[in-house]
Amino acid sequence: MARDLFTAVQQALGDLYTLEREVGRGGGARVFLARNRAGEEVALKVLHPELAVTVAADRFLREVRLCGRLDHPNIVRLLDSGEADWVVYYAMSYCPGPTLREGITRARSLPIDDVIRLGTELLSALHHAHEHSIVHRDVKPENIVISGGRTMLLDFGIAKAIADSAGENLTRSGVALGTCTYMSPEQIRGLRDIDHRSDLYSLACVLFECLTGRTPFVHKVEGIVLQKHLTEPPPRVETLRSDTPKRLADALDRALAKEPADRWPTAAAMRQALTD
Repeated sequence: MARDLFTAVQQALGDLYTLEREVGRGGGARVFLARNRAGEEVALKVLHPELAVTVAADRFLREVRLCGRLDHPNIVRLLDSGEADWVVYYAMSYCPGPTLREGITRARSLPIDDVIRLGTELLSALHHAHEHSIVHRDVKPENIVISGGRTMLLDFGIAKAIADSAGENLTRSGVALGTCTYMSPEQIRGLRDIDHRSDLYSLACVLFECLTGRTPFVHKVEGIVLQKHLTEPPPRVETLRSDTPKRLADALDRALAKEPADRWPTAAAMRQALTD
């Protein structure tokens, strides 16, 4: 676009938010640290322009606002959402701190106790969302922030909101959503009825990486990674990290089952398995 995105967004939302700086970007959105009218810091997420033109903004915002019902200490709160000119945005509580991706990159593998704590906090968050019939669909280290010693999960329901509001236009937009290394088999197959057990699979991939420094299925070719998710049994985590407690290894192994019916029935059940 001819104008710098920062300037364009500030001009579109100047009555609502004052942008300070860009703090991140993902497959679907650019993220800015901003202040609302009360002077409070927020994480302002703006859909990429090439994606914004493909989504039905009213449907996207309707889906996103459903996530405003979530109120949990390990879930980043949705504060606001809307559209101004061409800018489609949503604002969340700002949580200063590194993403889990940064933590894994720095340490490669995390201490066992930290992984168990992280897993139980994320499963508690997922259980709360699932009780409200909200599936995350994009659990990955980039969507997890460690802030003030607490594990925070963000962007609930955003992947579904984008997919549902863009429809077949999403493919033509050229914007990639989701990350193949954390996608459940049913997501890869493109099934419409994705339920809470998909999140458990993705979280198991994240915890596996926290323990070993790599995800269960690795290859330089993305298509082969996707095929491995569909057809290959995952390695047992203790073969790559021998000090992994059996209960943790068993919990991940079950969560990584190809068929949703073979996984943990709920996030609460998986959480209990980690703490027993």
